[in-house]
Amino acid sequence: MSPGCAAGGVYIFPRRPPDSGEGGHEIPPELVEHELKRLENAREECMRDLDALATSLGERLNLRDTRLFECHRMMLDDPLLIGEIRSLVSNGGLNAEGAVHRAAEALRSKFEKMSDQYFRERVLDLDDVERRLLDRLSGTGSDVPVEMPGPAIVVADDLTPSETMRLPHAKVLGIVTDRGSLTSHVALLARALGIPCIAGLGDISSRVSAGERILIDGAEGSVILNPDESAEKAFSSKAEKEREAAAVPQASAGSLRNGGSVGLYVNLHPGMPFDGARKSGARGIGLYRSEYLWIERGEEPGEEEQYKAYHEAAQLARELSPDAPVVIRVLDIGGDKAVAGVGAHEENPFLGNRSIRYLLSRPDVFRRQVRAILRASEGGHVRLMYPMISCVEEVDAANALVDEVKGELVSSGADYAASVRVGAMIEVPAAALVADAIARKVDFLSIGTNDLVQYTLAADRANETVARLYQPTHPAVLKLVRMTIAAAKRRGIPVEVCGESAADPVTGVLWAAFGADALSMSPSYIPAMSKVLAALSREDLAGYASFAEALPDSSAAAETLEALKKRLAALVGVS
Repeated sequence: MSPGCAAGGVYIFPRRPPDSGEGGHEIPPELVEHELKRLENAREECMRDLDALATSLGERLNLRDTRLFECHRMMLDDPLLIGEIRSLVSNGGLNAEGAVHRAAEALRSKFEKMSDQYFRERVLDLDDVERRLLDRLSGTGSDVPVEMPGPAIVVADDLTPSETMRLPHAKVLGIVTDRGSLTSHVALLARALGIPCIAGLGDISSRVSAGERILIDGAEGSVILNPDESAEKAFSSKAEKEREAAAVPQASAGSLRNGGSVGLYVNLHPGMPFDGARKSGARGIGLYRSEYLWIERGEEPGEEEQYKAYHEAAQLARELSPDAPVVIRVLDIGGDKAVAGVGAHEENPFLGNRSIRYLLSRPDVFRRQVRAILRASEGGHVRLMYPMISCVEEVDAANALVDEVKGELVSSGADYAASVRVGAMIEVPAAALVADAIARKVDFLSIGTNDLVQYTLAADRANETVARLYQPTHPAVLKLVRMTIAAAKRRGIPVEVCGESAADPVTGVLWAAFGADALSMSPSYIPAMSKVLAALSREDLAGYASFAEALPDSSAAAETLEALKKRLAALVGVS
């Protein structure tokens, strides 16, 4: 589900079914190589399409959502599917279109017969991949925008990630589907896009007609068809309360009930619209993802291009507040974020030469980025942050390079702000365990809970088969977060949390209770988090911290999570 109320007319999504095979036919032996070449070209074009889709999402989505397209990429590389398609062309005498359809149909049949829910849900991904290949083989694209006559509630059997992104989001008031669940693709993307959504209604698409009026409440999972006057009035009242709750005065964002506050910052990346950050009440940019300059270009941007982007970010931060910081994370590439020509292919990129490791192995790249950041620091309160730190030696090496670049700038007469602070991201358990030593080398710490949870629990949060193991409130994770925050406090330096869990009212409150000075998140989450914090006192936070510190195991953590949800719901209506 995706929370929020929406009312409007029904728009039936016009999905095309997978090709029925009309485009398939037999070919003579002399055309086999030609068809194989057409197939390979189409496959490569589909890969580029998926890369472009992921990039276009930008940071409207969190990392997990962006990686929804990884399943499609894996299918396009899967020997079981692609190997069978090639075999049907080479040995079966079929043209590329016919081979794609026959191989997809066979694999679809296997998936549908499996008892494992994960594999049965891959049918929708397979449909998407088949359609992409067929479209490319026919010379058309798969991502042609859907034309909607006006604002409406989109109703569908289900939506693939590609189909969801083809929708004109400005006209989409809400989404309801027959299939899917809380963690289905459409629900995850809808949450990231801020669109109310209810998935898994069974037969909603067969019970409505285009133009009928429908009311949906994403938080409750309720749908009202052709509402009467009484239902309309009650729904309008609830929707108005939601709008009022979202309107948070900038001066009060992050304030606690009886004094004190928690900084609420936004995550930003190059090219991302800034209006949402302005309206959210954010007090700074807690995470500027510089790697999107590389991702969008497909190669390293020049120093001047980087300088302009960082300088603009510093100026945007000052629009939020005169003393608002912008924390620029240096190139965090590798793992799920690959750029052609940057780094080498690795069997396990998540444990490979990524992020700060890559930069230290390529001091020329690192040096150019540091120069650009330091030069841009004249535009505002710039902070420079090292990602994926795992030991003190990496911090020492990075600091030495930064100091060298500062010396070069001074020698050349270039200006930079002497107040530039450097910090380290704590997202590897080893770094949390030596946080005291790291804290002595930097000016601030930032906890990236996305990777910290994954590396601590050895569970990929984007892998639905082990998603249940991804628990930000697992006692081991809580202990590492507490250790990191305590290390920063002992050193007298600020510490923020910028992972996905910072935006969740329950876990965000826990990090604040443990002593985090700031939480950084997508702009759309700030009003709700501010509302939660405004209802709490410093004593409430202290109580939550004591409660969480006593957790003996993960089942107790789950119980505590539910207890905190109930407590917050009673205070501020958080569901």
